Amino acid sequence: MQITDIKTYVLKMDFKIKIGSMPRFQASGLYTNLKTDEGIDGWALSHWNLSNLAQKQFIDDALKRLVLNKDPFMVEEIFHEVYQNTNRIMFGIPQATSAIQIACWDIIGKATKQPIYKLLGGRKREVKCYASILRGYKPKPAVKTVENAINPELGGFKAVKLRIGMGVKNDAEILKEVRNAYPDIEIMVDANSAYQSVSEALKIAEICDKYNVTWLEEPIPTDNLNGLAKIKAKSPVPIAGGENDMGIFRFEDILSRDCFDIIQPDVTRCGGYLQLKKIDAMAEVKGVQCIPHIFGFGHILLANLHFIMASRCEWCEFPFYPEEFQMLEEPIRCEKGKLRAIDKPGLGVEIDKEMFEKNVLK
Repeated sequence: MQITDIKTYVLKMDFKIKIGSMPRFQASGLYTNLKTDEGIDGWALSHWNLSNLAQKQFIDDALKRLVLNKDPFMVEEIFHEVYQNTNRIMFGIPQATSAIQIACWDIIGKATKQPIYKLLGGRKREVKCYASILRGYKPKPAVKTVENAINPELGGFKAVKLRIGMGVKNDAEILKEVRNAYPDIEIMVDANSAYQSVSEALKIAEICDKYNVTWLEEPIPTDNLNGLAKIKAKSPVPIAGGENDMGIFRFEDILSRDCFDIIQPDVTRCGGYLQLKKIDAMAEVKGVQCIPHIFGFGHILLANLHFIMASRCEWCEFPFYPEEFQMLEEPIRCEKGKLRAIDKPGLGVEIDKEMFEKNVLK
């Protein structure tokens, strides 16, 4: 089998989003489609971000030349070729490198009539989920959003992740209100690197401990490994992060400096499935949990879900927004706070063609 063509498509929705403490930006994504001489194609999706057009050009102009005529089953060869010639020398885009890998595995699954998680070594068929709340709210609206998340008709979640980073006092008020309203649910929090100092981050960690938070995510910018190591050493709650990092060498830096209790590599950013399997093994040796980051349209959820079902990971982050934004013909739904494996070949999903045609940039 050979890869004969690569097509890329930028989708731009007609609304803007605000994730936690980050600035508001257009909801968009880049779909990558690999075609083969046997009529089997593979799909992948890059996360909502501001660099879709840059990624499209990078794949169309650089990666396409490296990947055409390659055997999609030779995923390590393809990764090495791409990494050596783009990520290492030309400051390549991790999401683009990851997309090529995921699309190859989609092809492999379809060709062998197996779901990706089984090809990766299948470990389980069900995982508990936490509802990942899209944006930061004031205390009362935050409580209402959690009320929606625990509604059985909307997934029956028993855990939620709240966006914080709006100031120490405001964050404390949000956590107090939600914890008082829901004493029995698990609460995770994500500061999206909003705080800039170790001392501020430790104040937030103390507040998280007071309200029994499961983990504190990205309290400061994640390039600051020395600062993160100091925070982890003194924090009374587990510290999580790593969603924007790629590859085994970067994660060796992170793990050797003891920055996180929980690493959160995202298969659509960290280099693809085999890089993520290696990263997880490195973390396991050091006693660090690996719980992938997940956010964006449905193909990102599914790509990470397949890894989760083939790993020791105990949680699946489930983006909590209207299911039509998954952009899938058959939306993925949680039931009683759990998600089951997808057993169709490859990624096991199809794009919602009507929404695709409506939102793709011509």
